[in-house]
Amino acid sequence: MTRQTVAPFDHVSLSPSYQSARWLARRIVEGEIDANPPYQRGSVWTEDQRIALVQTWLRGLPSGVVILADRCTRTWAAANGNADPSETGKGMWALVDGKQRLTTAVMWFGSEFAIPASWFPADHVDATEDTEDGPYVRQSGLTPKGQRFMERYCSLLVAETKDCATEADEAAFYLLVNGGGTPQADADMTNAARIARA
Repeated sequence: MTRQTVAPFDHVSLSPSYQSARWLARRIVEGEIDANPPYQRGSVWTEDQRIALVQTWLRGLPSGVVILADRCTRTWAAANGNADPSETGKGMWALVDGKQRLTTAVMWFGSEFAIPASWFPADHVDATEDTEDGPYVRQSGLTPKGQRFMERYCSLLVAETKDCATEADEAAFYLLVNGGGTPQADADMTNAARIARA
């Protein structure tokens, strides 16, 4: 195996910006963002992980970067028979990284899971459901004020690349982004949770 290249690497320019988690969820539901390109993994997060992400949003903490590949470029059009991505069913953007976060956004704003109602001021909560952990609330159980708060303040850092001409290019980008580092082991997360409870 060699890591040598024929020429030096081209620098990939990403355009980062914070975007509303609600807006991104709508783009997936409406098919503008392809969340399931063939190189992408399935939905693997647990409900606890999804609830933790919503807590991260509510607290204004960073929650990682979502990477989208823009398919509305001349490069993409030239490599794909000048087809308009919005007419091919492939989406105008491909979700290269951040699938679990965006799937969680779709599920949260679709009221598919609930979180502790105590995380919100009382005037943000309209309807709760009883659980063994006390009252929980879904997005649909928030007051209009609570829903506006979620839409306004829950955001994700999105980096967009215009450098991918094909799904193969996107897959290569996916491998670069996801192949580095060492994933957190269960023991590491358990240890951090133990210390957080102390």
